[in-house]
Amino acid sequence: MDTGTWCGQWCWRGACALLLSLLVVSGVQAQTGGLFGRNKVQYEDFEWHVLETDHFDIYYYPEMEELAEHGAHFAEEAYDELRHRFDFALNKRVPLIFYSSNIHFKQTNITPGFIPDGVGGFFEFMKGRVVVPANGNLHRFRRVIRHELVHVFTFSRVMRVLKDHRVPPDRFLPLWFTEGLAEYWSGPPDHQHEMIMRDALLTNYLVPLENIYRIQGTFIMYKQGEAICRFIAETYGEERLLQLVDNVWKSRDFRDVMESTLQEPFLTVSDRWLTWLRQEYYPRFEDTAPPTRLAHGVANRGFNAKPAFYHGHDGTRRVFYTANQMGYTNLYAVEVDSAYQPVRPAEVLIRGERSERYEAFHLFESRISISEGGLLAFVTKSGSQDVLHVYDLEADAPGPTYRFSDLVAVYSPTWSPGGTALAFSAIDRSGFADLYLYDRNAEHLRKLTHDAYDDRDPAWSPDGRYLAFASDRTVWGEEGAYNLFTYDLTTQRIQYVTVGRHQDFSPRWRPDGRALVFTSARPDSTGRYGGQDVWTVDVDAPLPDPPPVASADPQRLAPPVEALVPPARQARRLTTLTTAAFDPVWTADQRLVFTSFEGLRFTIRSLEAVDSLEAFPQALQAVAPAPAHAPWAFARTEQDDGAVQRSPYKRRYDLDLAQGSVGQDPLWGTTGGAVLAFSDLMGNDYWYATVFNTAQTRGDLLRSLNVALSRVQLHRRANVGYGLFRYGGRRYDLRDPDAARTFPLFWESVYGGYGAVSYPVSFFKRVELSTSLSWSDKEVPFTNVRRQALLLSNAASLVHDNALYGMNGPVQGWRGNLTLGYTTDIRYSNVSYVTLRADVRRYLRLAPRITWASRALGQINHGREARLFLLGGSWDLRGFPLYDVRAPKMWFTSHELRFPLLDAPSAYVPILAPFGIANLRGALFFDAAHVWDEGYRVRRPSLYLGETLGATGAGLRMNLFGGFVLRYDIGYRYRDGFRDRSDRLFKQFFFGWDF
Repeated sequence: MDTGTWCGQWCWRGACALLLSLLVVSGVQAQTGGLFGRNKVQYEDFEWHVLETDHFDIYYYPEMEELAEHGAHFAEEAYDELRHRFDFALNKRVPLIFYSSNIHFKQTNITPGFIPDGVGGFFEFMKGRVVVPANGNLHRFRRVIRHELVHVFTFSRVMRVLKDHRVPPDRFLPLWFTEGLAEYWSGPPDHQHEMIMRDALLTNYLVPLENIYRIQGTFIMYKQGEAICRFIAETYGEERLLQLVDNVWKSRDFRDVMESTLQEPFLTVSDRWLTWLRQEYYPRFEDTAPPTRLAHGVANRGFNAKPAFYHGHDGTRRVFYTANQMGYTNLYAVEVDSAYQPVRPAEVLIRGERSERYEAFHLFESRISISEGGLLAFVTKSGSQDVLHVYDLEADAPGPTYRFSDLVAVYSPTWSPGGTALAFSAIDRSGFADLYLYDRNAEHLRKLTHDAYDDRDPAWSPDGRYLAFASDRTVWGEEGAYNLFTYDLTTQRIQYVTVGRHQDFSPRWRPDGRALVFTSARPDSTGRYGGQDVWTVDVDAPLPDPPPVASADPQRLAPPVEALVPPARQARRLTTLTTAAFDPVWTADQRLVFTSFEGLRFTIRSLEAVDSLEAFPQALQAVAPAPAHAPWAFARTEQDDGAVQRSPYKRRYDLDLAQGSVGQDPLWGTTGGAVLAFSDLMGNDYWYATVFNTAQTRGDLLRSLNVALSRVQLHRRANVGYGLFRYGGRRYDLRDPDAARTFPLFWESVYGGYGAVSYPVSFFKRVELSTSLSWSDKEVPFTNVRRQALLLSNAASLVHDNALYGMNGPVQGWRGNLTLGYTTDIRYSNVSYVTLRADVRRYLRLAPRITWASRALGQINHGREARLFLLGGSWDLRGFPLYDVRAPKMWFTSHELRFPLLDAPSAYVPILAPFGIANLRGALFFDAAHVWDEGYRVRRPSLYLGETLGATGAGLRMNLFGGFVLRYDIGYRYRDGFRDRSDRLFKQFFFGWDF
């Protein structure tokens, strides 16, 4: 919804119209991105409730009440621990907002930006809100809550310290420290932490402490920050971590704070940390090998995951996998020979992230599966939920898509023998992950497990009787461990396959059904995890029926299942990796295809002669029986606990922004104003109030008063904005056709109301409608023009955007905006004009880092008092001064070849590093435009009317701190249909993203 643009053209004629439009659009534009941008869609109208504990207000919806009770217990548990760690108590209640799945979490309006799959939660410091989604794993849910509450305590403690020392809040702790501390105090290092740190040391991308700003905000920064905090605690004492927080008032430079606290030079601390890391990890690399030495690559470019293998009826062997190689995540296929070497480059089978049907692949979360008959099953997000797709590989054609109304997230489908049914893991609105079975012939969905455990990675046995899966229903699940289990589809019994404090994932059956291959990360005697290796375990031995173990919650078991304790088995480790392997697939010719992690890359690799590895295993481990006691269960707040209060959520508004300003301008004189913004806790409802005055004399005080009140509601799928306004005073408006072209100054008073609706059809497409009714009284000096009008303006727009952004602007995809509007004076007929605008931008990736960008724009305002359009400046027609080209009708086109020069200029010129300079790129450009009024070829050279204009040249683009782009263009400008070229080169320095 681009209220600022369209209302600015038609009806909002006040001195602070721009200010108000920015405020009003801030709520809606966060969803839509103005003229372009993707949509943050509110598919669900959540019925929020509040659970009040001693220190928290827990916000949840009824379907996830049980999960919210667990979360409430985790929060109070963490509060008690952190209160002692920080020696500090919070003086305000903390709002905790829970979502039962990542897909629901993506819809939150508490943050205006888009949330990718990897985000586990966030702390919003303005109102102290903590937002956490569940993903089926209660242990992970607990850890994320603890992580975010460390942020709450850290922020509160820093604010108190600065206040106590009478220091203004103009400093804070660096992000690497706050995130590292949150990770360190939320639990022991997990297997992912160990994987990253081992790989960083081995492949030499570990960043020294003095250069850690280079990885600001990345996942690596989180893990390095955690390692630094652990190093400080073990070397200098854990109390020094809190002292670092308390000493933040001493300097804006955290290096000085570290030196003062740790009593050593900063570089000495950095060197000691690197030495400590090497001493910790290097001895563990003995007798291990990187994946590149063990197995050859099948897919090495980009990030590749979740492989599957298919031997076609025509004899071809193909490996299928999901990958992000050039920005979009797609489903790929690569043909391999008998040695599993690629025969030709990989081909894109399914293009993702461009349309609603394949809106997003869960790159590292959901496996794919291929049936004996060549049916490929995979999952993508599509609208409000995940859906399951089928693709016929033999026919090379898409098959049916299955959408299950009660399921929000779906993961890792697996085919039954014969291809008549699919089993998968899924999360419903309760937030718990269970196993499901879908019979394609009967069109029937059956829930196999129904409990609080995280059941994932199902694999159907070749005889059709069992599902192997990974789960934390093991005895050590409360500690975050996962073991393998089988589900007997005949008896509905669940049996152990592996037992121990492991991270066992991704089981797949050997083709003869006698063994499982899987990945496992296992801690040593110190509790530290080693590499994540490929293992195999025999499952063909008959199992006795031991006594069933009682369920943690029998009422949640439907149908009833038992966790059974198996006899001892022999688990064989097939690899001893320095880093990690994921998702192994056992082929019919005794090979393994799997994903490996090395050098901060995920690649698909093939391992041959698996039969010899089984015969001579690198390690044997007897899987001992598990202790015979009831399965674990996390505690939760009791429903009958009198200290816990439940109530429906009531919308209350808090102040977000209060800002005043006074300015002095040679044209406007002294001006002043104020802005107030309010919103509710969920970020769904915004109120904006604006007061502004441009009077230069006491007599003009009321005449020049500008007031506006607006509301934007975002809680439904259709985003709605409406408001009232009164603007008045002198205006300088380049778009007004009645004002003088050289100095367009006049007086105008306008008051009325507006309404606007933005309806997202999908993540990539939306429809926008806006209307306004206003009274306008305009007086133009020197021309004796006095015009009054009751203006009714209506507009409708269709917007599409699937463009992929790089550091300096879009690099792939396309975006378009088609708008039709009509403005009329319904009282005097003084104004009546139609507006048509079409803007299409296409980005073609010629090579991984080279883009050809094209833009075509056509705009027409036709009728009485038709507004003028503007061109000129670095954002469109280069070589012509900003807004110097004005007309009610125009076309414009621009083309750029964008290419890299230096990714990291600071690596060559270190002095540039503190300025955040990165990603130096070049561009060759060509611009052309034609503007007209009475007739297409009626020329007025002083106004550039009736002739084709243009510019050619080259430019530089430079990104600052990851979010601000500087542009410098140099070239020649042209007039008279490119027949007249300027004698001198023009030079333009500007800022802003590439179009």
